[in-house]
Amino acid sequence: MTPLGWKLARLSAMSPAEVAHRARIVLRDRFAPPAYASWSPAQAGPRLYDGGAARALASSLLPRWPRALEPAEDFAPAVAAGRGLLDGRWSLFGCQVRLDDPPVWNRNPVSGAAWPEAASGALDYRRSDIAGGAKPVWELGRLTLLPTLALAARLTGERAFAERAIAWLEDFTGRNPLGRGIHHTSGIEMALRVLTTSWTLALLGERADPARVAPALGLVAQQALCCRDHLSLGSSANNHLIAEYAAMATFGAAFPAARDAAQLLARGLAGLERECLRQIHPDGVPAEQAFGYLPFVWELFLIPFAAAEAAGRDMPRAVKDRLRTSLEFARAIRLPDGRWPAIGDEDDARVLLAHDDASRLDRVGNALAAWLGADALCAGEVALARMLFGRAPAPRRAAADRRHEFPHGGYTVWRDRDLLVTLDHGPLGLGSLAAHGHADALAITVFRGTCAIVADPGTLAYQDDAAARDRCRGTPAHSTVTFGGRSQSEMLGPFLWGRRARVVTRGDEHECTWASGELHARRVEVMDGRIVVHDRVRGAGAELSFALAPAAKTEIAGARATLSIGGSRAIFVAEGVDGWRLEPSEHAARFARREPATRLVASIAGAQCSTEIRVEAS
Repeated sequence: MTPLGWKLARLSAMSPAEVAHRARIVLRDRFAPPAYASWSPAQAGPRLYDGGAARALASSLLPRWPRALEPAEDFAPAVAAGRGLLDGRWSLFGCQVRLDDPPVWNRNPVSGAAWPEAASGALDYRRSDIAGGAKPVWELGRLTLLPTLALAARLTGERAFAERAIAWLEDFTGRNPLGRGIHHTSGIEMALRVLTTSWTLALLGERADPARVAPALGLVAQQALCCRDHLSLGSSANNHLIAEYAAMATFGAAFPAARDAAQLLARGLAGLERECLRQIHPDGVPAEQAFGYLPFVWELFLIPFAAAEAAGRDMPRAVKDRLRTSLEFARAIRLPDGRWPAIGDEDDARVLLAHDDASRLDRVGNALAAWLGADALCAGEVALARMLFGRAPAPRRAAADRRHEFPHGGYTVWRDRDLLVTLDHGPLGLGSLAAHGHADALAITVFRGTCAIVADPGTLAYQDDAAARDRCRGTPAHSTVTFGGRSQSEMLGPFLWGRRARVVTRGDEHECTWASGELHARRVEVMDGRIVVHDRVRGAGAELSFALAPAAKTEIAGARATLSIGGSRAIFVAEGVDGWRLEPSEHAARFARREPATRLVASIAGAQCSTEIRVEAS
């Protein structure tokens, strides 16, 4: 699609009111921009805080934030990660990279290519031909490494950690004033820096020299105001909007000396309440239909809620009840090692305790459980819970072995001894963009213990590789039925869909009507280590596909296929197909970490077929 075609398609996803709102914002920013937008960070501090930045720091509620930082063994991985940062070692999407001291903030740590130092408005972050895309550079600019350094300083008393955190914060602030560079091209990036910078200062405590961090306080205030004045409303209202409200509420709670603190806190909390009830279905399923974003979204709620409680505010019961249901959904899909079926997008997003030593589902889920007074998802992993709320959750409880139904979000989950099976019969995604959804209606996943048998392909790429982005979102990559190798819904851009498939439920059967008119109906039974999939189709070129986990070894004999992986074996026996064949595919166990895989494919001979999958120890 041409750039003009994309812009027209993007406009078509907006309501007239949203178009008018965006036009007003553009005109305001061009002809009457907010005064703070033209100030340097050093100028912003005295102008945005009553009494200046030093008084703002002295009167802040940051000392109340770290609730409990013991026992020491719970935080030992953070100290180890801090020592790695002192040595220039950092993990980016699970890949070890080297950082300079200070980091080159606009340079991709993997490729070494850099984004231009230009006005933010002149940079198109959607371009993949500059520095390998914006995503790796943004990840560095979120400053999640600074709270790790500050925490290590607090736990060990070693000055080197604090000095590194302050020096890097100074350097980032000096080189990336508001409106300059790639790091101010997206609201969520500014929002996350409000959270990470605030927590860095909270953990540093008296180690933070007010004179040295004053410009950073100015930039924090500017970014919180920028979030307020450029909210991701309308078609863009997904996890980005939650992050922006989180920044507003967190900043307002932390710095009562800020001139707009009360307004930011009130508006931020009201927005978080609305978005919690909108972006998490009543059954707990994330409305973006992207399981990997759930721990990140939890964190975006918990950080401002903890800050607000430190300021004497309590959260509405409706919010707590909705988050409690999301915890139970997570319990149902959790694998024994803390992973989950990689359905929909996932981009490794995180804020606090961001080092790679544990499942984010467990780390943030246990913090959520502690806040709610609920049962933990796993034993141990309570560092974030203690840091935010000063307590651990109740003892671990696993989901029951049974069929779990989530009708609002559109998932059925079976837990049958060591089997975990999912069936997706939900909508494409959230809102008119469905930005993080995949065309995977009626797809299944199958796990035995921690071993994937039938796996979702994961997230191969975002803007940096448009072809890979389309492959991982497309129907042929998922374990469902395709017609002519096409997708159920129409892709118009990396985060934009056009005409969509529709799913309706009739008893135990779910019918998916494709955007192009074909029909696929599926019914699934799970019992005693056996999965039976019944499919009905109407349309030409119908093919049945199962995406297999990487490293699976498969032997085919007509309509029978035997798969071996790890300590598991799965036998696929199909009726009503022309025989199995293997096709090459790809899999990303985490964002952008691609590896070769295969998929098991068969042409459907008539109007229906059935497949029995028997899973056992090898």
